[in-house]
Formats: sequence, C-alpha cells, structure tokens
Amino acid sequence: MVQVGESMANPVSGERFIWRATAASTGGEYCEFDLLLAPGARIAASHRHPAQLETFAVLSGTLEMKIGGQQRMVPPGEEAAVLAGTAHALGNPGDEPAHAIVRITPSYLIDEFFEAFCRIANSGGLNKAGLPKNPLQFAVLADRHRAELQLQSPLAQAVAGPAARALAVIGRAAGFRPDGTRSARARSRGTA
Repeated sequence: MVQVGESMANPVSGERFIWRATAASTGGEYCEFDLLLAPGARIAASHRHPAQLETFAVLSGTLEMKIGGQQRMVPPGEEAAVLAGTAHALGNPGDEPAHAIVRITPSYLIDEFFEAFCRIANSGGLNKAGLPKNPLQFAVLADRHRAELQLQSPLAQAVAGPAARALAVIGRAAGFRPDGTRSARARSRGTA
C-alpha cells in the first residue's frame, strides 16, 4: 500500500513520484503526488481515465502535453486539466527536470497502479517503449486497473478489453499478480 511521503521511480520513463495524498489517506476522494520528470522523459502511451479528473500544476520545467488531440506546452505557474474520458500523453521536452503536482479525483486504485508499474520497471520488466515485456503481466495489471486506465479511444478499448481480460485469466494462473510481482511458485517452475 502506498504511503504519504513515499517516493517511487520508473527509471525507464524517467518519472519519479512523491506521494502527498493517497487513496487511503483521503478515503478515496483523490490522490496527489509530486511528479518529477527527467529531461526528455515521456510516459509510455497515450491513455485515458474513464471517470477521473487529472490536474497538473507545473512548478518548474515545462510539460509537453497532448490532451484530446491538442498539443500544449504547460510552463511553470500554469495548470492543465484532463477531463474524465479524455485521451492524453505527456513528457518533458526540456533539458532540465520538470516538476508538477498531480491530483487525480477520485483516486480509485491509481496509486496501486503506479506502485506496481514502478515495481515492474525496477525489476527490468519494461521494454524500451516503457511497457511491460510480458503480455501476461501487462494483461493482469490492465485488468486490475481498467476503471482507472484505458486505451486512448473507447473503440480500441472495446476491442482490446475482452482480449486483455482473457489474457489476465491466463496471467493470474501463471502467477502474475496485479501488484507487479509473480508468485514464488510460478518463478520456481521457471515459466516465462
């Protein structure tokens, strides 16, 4: 469980999170974290939050964001809001680190997702594009967090969602867990 004050990093994407508020500390109302992006950092893929509002208040550096198909630079002192269901992606185009305070309302299990994704990244489980190397691991994570994160278009989600749920059943049987780990029994069998 993510704790207020905890720091976690994804070395593949160049993201670092420092938790100001978690689902547990707010009763699920929201979560909030400092997001630090290394120069050139980019999140893995455009996505959307079906029922969550996400806001970014930039403190330093500049965020390059694509929100609903519109490219936007967000400099220090400005904010950007991503409405529920809106596809978005972000990165740091600058030569200096970027720092923003991010709030996601309501929180649902989004803090658990970031914790699991960082765990996978730190164990070497992400590819160069920043996505889980093992499709079964990815399916288990995506299935657990389908209320928080979905593909950028509802049509793509409608097509891929059932396939991901089917793969998640196989992934769980293979020992993959939604927290980004794998059961010791599955690891000892040496299965992929």
